Amino acid sequence: MRFAFFWTCLITMVSAAILGLDYGQKFTKAVLLAPGINFEMVLTDEGKRKDLSGVSIRSHKNEIERVYGSQIGSLCTRFPQSCILDIKPLLGKSIDDQVVKEYLSTHYGVKLIGDDSRNGAIKFDLGFTNQSYIFTVEEILAMHLNEIKARALDDLEANPVAIPLAEDVAIGIPPFATQETKQAYLDALKLANFSNVLGLIEEGTSVALNFLSKKKFEKPDYNDIKQYHIVYDMGAGSTVATLFSFTPYTNGSVVLELENVAYDETFGGQLLTNSIYSIILEKLLKHFNLKENDLTPKLSAKLAEVSEKAKLILSVNNEYKVSLESIIDDKDFKTSISRDEFEEFNSDLMQRITAPVLEVVKGSGLSLDDVKSVILNGGSTRVPFVQKHLTTLITEEKISKSVNTDESCALGVALRGLKLKTQFEKATEIKIIEKNFNNYEIVTDNSNDLQVVFPRGSTINEISRFSLGKLNDTVTINLYENDKLFKTYNVEDLLSKAKKLSCKSKEIKEVFATFKLDNSKIFDLTNLEIQCVHYEEKKGFFQNLLKKEETGSEDEEVTETIEEEDSSNNATNKTAKVVTKRATRPVSIPLPKAVYTHVKPLSRTTQERLADKLAYLNAKDEEKIKYDHTKNILEGQCYNLRSYIEEQESKLLEELSEDYLQEQNQFISDTLEWLEFDSDGASIEQIEEKVYELSNRKKELEDIAEISSTDLSFAGVTKLYEQSTKIIMTIQSHMMEFGSQISEIRQKYENQSLDFDKENDRIKLHLLSKGDDKMIRFDKNLAQYKEDVTAVGDLLNAGEEEFAKLSKREVYSYYDKLAKRIIEMLSDIYDVEASHKERIKLFNSKYEALLRRRKQKELRKKLKEEQKAKKAEEADLEEENNEEEAAAAIIEEDEDEQEVPISTEEKSEPVVESEFSEDPIVENIEHDEL
Repeated sequence: MRFAFFWTCLITMVSAAILGLDYGQKFTKAVLLAPGINFEMVLTDEGKRKDLSGVSIRSHKNEIERVYGSQIGSLCTRFPQSCILDIKPLLGKSIDDQVVKEYLSTHYGVKLIGDDSRNGAIKFDLGFTNQSYIFTVEEILAMHLNEIKARALDDLEANPVAIPLAEDVAIGIPPFATQETKQAYLDALKLANFSNVLGLIEEGTSVALNFLSKKKFEKPDYNDIKQYHIVYDMGAGSTVATLFSFTPYTNGSVVLELENVAYDETFGGQLLTNSIYSIILEKLLKHFNLKENDLTPKLSAKLAEVSEKAKLILSVNNEYKVSLESIIDDKDFKTSISRDEFEEFNSDLMQRITAPVLEVVKGSGLSLDDVKSVILNGGSTRVPFVQKHLTTLITEEKISKSVNTDESCALGVALRGLKLKTQFEKATEIKIIEKNFNNYEIVTDNSNDLQVVFPRGSTINEISRFSLGKLNDTVTINLYENDKLFKTYNVEDLLSKAKKLSCKSKEIKEVFATFKLDNSKIFDLTNLEIQCVHYEEKKGFFQNLLKKEETGSEDEEVTETIEEEDSSNNATNKTAKVVTKRATRPVSIPLPKAVYTHVKPLSRTTQERLADKLAYLNAKDEEKIKYDHTKNILEGQCYNLRSYIEEQESKLLEELSEDYLQEQNQFISDTLEWLEFDSDGASIEQIEEKVYELSNRKKELEDIAEISSTDLSFAGVTKLYEQSTKIIMTIQSHMMEFGSQISEIRQKYENQSLDFDKENDRIKLHLLSKGDDKMIRFDKNLAQYKEDVTAVGDLLNAGEEEFAKLSKREVYSYYDKLAKRIIEMLSDIYDVEASHKERIKLFNSKYEALLRRRKQKELRKKLKEEQKAKKAEEADLEEENNEEEAAAAIIEEDEDEQEVPISTEEKSEPVVESEFSEDPIVENIEHDEL
């Protein structure tokens, strides 16, 4: 079976939309899910399915101009210092990290600074004098995400079924994303006005889910046999191998299990682009006898643009010809680069292609023979020598191209988001077992050793509760990810907070901490408690780990493991010993503010400030869009009016002078010149005034052109007047006919004693509820029409002599108004006639329904009376039979008394013998049977 139908059914259960995002280092893809929108890509304004992950922010005409994605065009080569691309590796990093040096070496003219208040978090300095326009990495990401959300909302508004609401979002992240990086994603999503983050989904998980959701299972496939596959994802910045398995069980369910990951964080398509850049740069420097330091940021940006294009061309062709015009001192530069040259330059990188595959298999205790297929994902897997080396390692038969390398991750993220949103369980759906591929540890001041809370390979969305030892006034809890400290909690004044906790004899107070690893693999301390603990036996140092904390009663018995120290033979051995303890209800301790050793998250006040800044920039963008749109309207009207004058010049000259037309053309030229050179400082109101003036000028010329072709003589106007009066007579005739038909229906109702007025009111309300107010509109338009006919009649009644004194424009104003009213009335008559027919149809159907209802009522009444009469007749018959039987019984008794004398004792217990039984039967039983 295919799972697509299941997901489609599940979508219909979700009212609000879900947005799945694959924010790649080079390109971004987004998938929208909503009722009526089934896994559709969110297209760019140009109709593209993926968009460049970047934004250009610069000062333009005294305003900040933001341009997103592929609309950037040549801005990155013209203004490289204002172009922000490839920010994915910078998320969660500080200004001192190595990645910053690598980023600046390939992004020419860009200036990065550190934010001291956030432990050196990276910010972009784009050269604005206003320091408010220095942007954090999270802000840049939020800008792009907010622009995607706006496009998604446009799609939702265009769909009649979906609700225009896009608050639920899931986003793909790399498996090597640190805790700081994940927090940066969450901060950016919040700044982008997403109120509900469904999850940060690892990209390998997303592709595996998309692969499996498309797979068709036949009945024999459900065999309880586990299959292993690898997602080989080579994007612009990194290469990841994700080992997963799926098991189709005989009960119809399929379990997807993420087994292991391996990755190279810096090997990707960008590294290959940089290699081509180096090849072209070497040739250019040699050609012009220059040094690398002689290159300007603009020239470097041009070479980088050409290098990216060359990489794409060499994926399908054997050679790419480079041609740069006026590159240095107005001199051109031409060269070529071959695929062989490209591959030879990168020969030392070849082992990095296959290393993640070998590592992920080895780390799982498997061999390549155990892997059924390697699924290619990511745009860089299209590079020929990448596929060639993979094929050499695992054979061509195992290379799978069954997913869309550009869109698979976004589709899988949306699928996973839908699952997390609905929490829907069904026997035949895909069940996901997602694992943690890092070690998450803690160190406390009670124990300086790393204690693993969630080991590599454990499942996610779990809770662990640890004893931190005997109560002291302070405790420090350090959180680690793969032996790297990232967060610290310093808890103070515990003794005073524990005063309200009263322990029994032989009990001690201990501190317990609860940790969680959620669906986004974010590790954190979630709860602190002080609890009374009684041990039957306790020696030395202990550590307690309880998975999935259970809430117990006031007095709870808990079994836990402790570690004993054995110092015999001068050695320290730790052995496990199970003990039983009694625990009273713990005292909860508020969590202190965390201390971050690396990049700090955005504080609440900072988030509010940045959100206000982005909202201001969004509002300015909306104003600019409206402003540019109004200017485009003005420009279009200028050319439209000029074309109209040229096309209608002969007609216009019959009524106007050449000087007047020249004046109109001059006005158009002046407006276009103002628009081109002097409109930058103009307000939108000024532009709208010019639009209004142009509209009036064109309307005036259209009226004049119409005058020249219209018969405005006394006879012509009289003819129009006669036509209009005939229409009134036609309307009156129709209305009389309508009235006659309604009267007939009224009479028909009254003949049957039916309430016509009541049904008439109901039908009117029914028609109005459907938006059918044609009669109301018709009455209003008819009154206005009669006024216009009367005005023209008065004009003609004044006589031809007075008529001749009026100018053509004055006569035309009467003529044009009445002519338009005639068209309106003819349209209204058609609508009213259709409405009347609907009304008659409703009256007739209601009439038939009322008669049927009456007939049914009379039939029920007749049946009721017949049943009543039948019951009375049966009662009379029963009474008559009772009387006859009673008389017969008396006669029989008299006969028995004459034939058989009885004693006094027998008389006291009289009995009657049944003719159907030998047993004596009491008289009242015989009566009941009758």
